[in-house]
Amino acid sequence: MDNKAYLDQIAVKGKVKSGPIFTPMLIKLIAAGVILLITLVIVGNVISSSNAKITQTYERVYYRVSQLSTNSNTTNPLKKYLDKLRDSNLRSYATNLFSVLTSANQSLGGVISGVGVKTSSISKEVTTAESGSLTAYMAALDNAVLAGTLDRTFATETNYQVSTLIQYSNESLKKTNNQAYANTINKFIQDLTVIQQQIEEWSNSH
Repeated sequence: MDNKAYLDQIAVKGKVKSGPIFTPMLIKLIAAGVILLITLVIVGNVISSSNAKITQTYERVYYRVSQLSTNSNTTNPLKKYLDKLRDSNLRSYATNLFSVLTSANQSLGGVISGVGVKTSSISKEVTTAESGSLTAYMAALDNAVLAGTLDRTFATETNYQVSTLIQYSNESLKKTNNQAYANTINKFIQDLTVIQQQIEEWSNSH
């Protein structure tokens, strides 16, 4: 055997046989890891979305209350037409409603942070939807003035606003474990319910 053949033989024997990099077991482990990662991402997104929806439930209550308790005749339809109502009883109910909303706004301001709401950064989804509802409320009352039906329209539209607030408040009450918030909302619902009954009785008799 010549030197070249001898050296080639030694080189062949010195080579370490290596198996495939990705063995069936390793492939299974990688696949399991990918599936686990995807699952965690999905679960995380679901939890995040759920938390966002819960927060928006509280935001809807706070935002609508804050908008309906302002003294602005430009942006608050309740305030704009409260003193223009002809019927003294309806005007009294509307005055009581404004007082309840003002008190609730002050109370919520002290407890809303306890349920994770930042009053300075209400979600755009909530502000857009609620602003749209209040704009429709204002438009209905504006049209009623022109048609000479302000009292009746005010009773109908305001009763709808009160009913919506009661619904929002009950939804938020079911989602909270914050006692201070729950106490505030319970009182708010009770006060709104009384006014709602008064407005409905007025509507039924006129």
